[in-house]
Amino acid sequence: MTNFKTHETIQWPKEIYDRPLEVPVTREQLNHYRNVAENARSELAATLVKFECSQSELRDLRSKMLSKEAFCQELKAEMENYKENNARKSSLLTSLRDRVQELEEESAALTASKIRAEITAHTATKENQELKKKVAELDENVQKCLKENEENKNQVSKNCRKHEEFLAQLGDCLDPEKKNEKASDEDLILKLRELCEENALVKGQIVTLEETINVHEMEAKASRETIMRLVSEVNREQKKAASCTEEKDRLNQDLLCAVETKEVLEREVRILQERLLAGQRVWDASKRELSLLKKSSCELEKSLEANLDAAAASRSQLSLFREKVAALLRGSWGTTGPTEDAILERIREVTSQEESRKRMVSQLEARISELVEQLGDESGFHQKALQRAQKAENKLETLQGQLTHLEGVLVSGDVLRDHLNFEKQKYLKFLDQLSEKMKLDQMAAELGFDMRLDVVLARTEQLVRLESNAVIENKTIAHNLQRKLRTQQERLESKELHMSLLRQKIAQLEEERQVRSALVVERDEANLTLRKLQKKVERLQKELRVCREANTELKAKLADTSELKIKSLEHTKAIEDLNKSRDKLEKMKEKAEKKLMSVKSELNTAEHETQEDKERARNMMEVVTSETKTLKKSLEEAETREKQTVTWMVTNESHLPVLMPLYSPWAWPCNLLWAMGHQQGWCKQKCDEHLHCGVCLLGTQMPCKEDRICMVFLERDPKITWRVRQSHPSVLVESNLSQFFS
Repeated sequence: MTNFKTHETIQWPKEIYDRPLEVPVTREQLNHYRNVAENARSELAATLVKFECSQSELRDLRSKMLSKEAFCQELKAEMENYKENNARKSSLLTSLRDRVQELEEESAALTASKIRAEITAHTATKENQELKKKVAELDENVQKCLKENEENKNQVSKNCRKHEEFLAQLGDCLDPEKKNEKASDEDLILKLRELCEENALVKGQIVTLEETINVHEMEAKASRETIMRLVSEVNREQKKAASCTEEKDRLNQDLLCAVETKEVLEREVRILQERLLAGQRVWDASKRELSLLKKSSCELEKSLEANLDAAAASRSQLSLFREKVAALLRGSWGTTGPTEDAILERIREVTSQEESRKRMVSQLEARISELVEQLGDESGFHQKALQRAQKAENKLETLQGQLTHLEGVLVSGDVLRDHLNFEKQKYLKFLDQLSEKMKLDQMAAELGFDMRLDVVLARTEQLVRLESNAVIENKTIAHNLQRKLRTQQERLESKELHMSLLRQKIAQLEEERQVRSALVVERDEANLTLRKLQKKVERLQKELRVCREANTELKAKLADTSELKIKSLEHTKAIEDLNKSRDKLEKMKEKAEKKLMSVKSELNTAEHETQEDKERARNMMEVVTSETKTLKKSLEEAETREKQTVTWMVTNESHLPVLMPLYSPWAWPCNLLWAMGHQQGWCKQKCDEHLHCGVCLLGTQMPCKEDRICMVFLERDPKITWRVRQSHPSVLVESNLSQFFS
């Protein structure tokens, strides 16, 4: 804190003590000194005011600097937050874009489904209109049938009356005693004609009914075709989904197979490299063996040549010997003829004469045999060497074959490696195409190549989910269609049963027609016999029953028409349901479009907000930089002012004790003392500006708040001293003011 010395007194020099004694002070000098002191005081006051202003400015500037540094830190933190928010918003933008794309795809799917629903509704409306037309036609036919039924009823009543009359007439005929009961054959013929006409009418009704049945069958065929078409579409969609799943499984299997093949190929390459090294080692060993074999073969060839030369020499010696023997014999043939006996005798004589030479001949023959044996041995050695050379050549050929095989394996390994590289490139291209088709280019570029497979798998899972949902919807549609099929099949079965009943009735009618023809024949044959007439009456009663049954059948057909009406109502309800579903789909589409528009507006607002935040941050940074520049300039100006005041104080240090009056109380300004002490490194804390530091005979104390130091100013002869007393009363420091500041 302070550089004071404890319990020491720094004395003034004697020149200063003796100065008033040596130089006599006059009034003019005193006035001059007073004027100079006043001027110095005024300048001091002005400089002190300037100094205080500069210090206040320094404080303000420092506080501004601190606040602006804090503001800069806050701005940096805000910038980081903005960057994080921008990153988050960019990620949200990407995700929202993906959602927008998904929503667009869903909207496209909804539009497609809507179009399909409209097509189905349109077809259903057409079918409903056709069914309504057919129902109207059937209603007309039913009304006609009802009218005909009423007419038939009237005719039946008439026939009953006529039959009663006929019975009465028959009774009159049978009982001629009765009156007004006559009968004729013409009435019976007329009645039969009427019955035939009624039969023709019934046949026409049957034909019309068959036509209606054919129309119903055509409708059933059309409905079957539509159902089969829908089932085929469902099967196609199922096949597409199955093919997609199979392709996915196939791709996964191809990936696994590629990884496994890669590992297997790496293992094979390692094994081939090891085999190559072993083959090279074997090749080097075989080369060494070959060189040794070549050397040995060369040596054997040299020895063979030497042996051959020796054999040739021995042979030449033998030939020379034989020539010499022949010459000798020729030399001795002068007396003997060239006969064999003479030669033998001469030879015997020569042998007898030259028995001594036989030993030499035997020796030569032994030598020749030895040479021959040596030649045989050398030829055996030569054959063995040739066999070894052949074995070495065979080994060379096998090694060359192994080398070629290994080179082929190496080439195949290189080809496999190139193929693997090509497959890898194809796989990468396939991944790129997959990412492009799945619209994952930006995600893959942001996440990197390592996460591309995970992204593709996630997208495939998403597509599989969507496809599963679509398959579930298709299954529900197929289930509904199957229900409709079952209902229509049941209806068709009921119609087929009805058709079988109608066929049975037609067969019965044909049988009755045959019976009627037989009756006509019998009527022609037995017009006069009553029994035949009674039989005919019974047959007519049967026909009446048949007519009644036909009436009941017509009633059943009326019930069928009512069922058709109910079915048409059901079709109308189904069409209304389809229209409702279409309206719902349109509402869903409108909601999706609204959501898309809201998302797009939110994205635009978020982008505008981010741009505005960036512009604000840029403006704030520019303002902060300009303010920091101005603060730096003001700080530099304040530092220059401080340096100027300090230099002025340092230059005027020696004049201060002289300028102070010694006869009246005076006041040291606190700021001046603080500045001088701060310049000398004495007090680190500035004293309070409003504290009074006076100088008198008794002395006044100025307490320091933080360091608890009391400064006492005393006025004694020419010496002005500091007395600094700390909180402990035992510590007392005195120092000379001028020396202290120096």
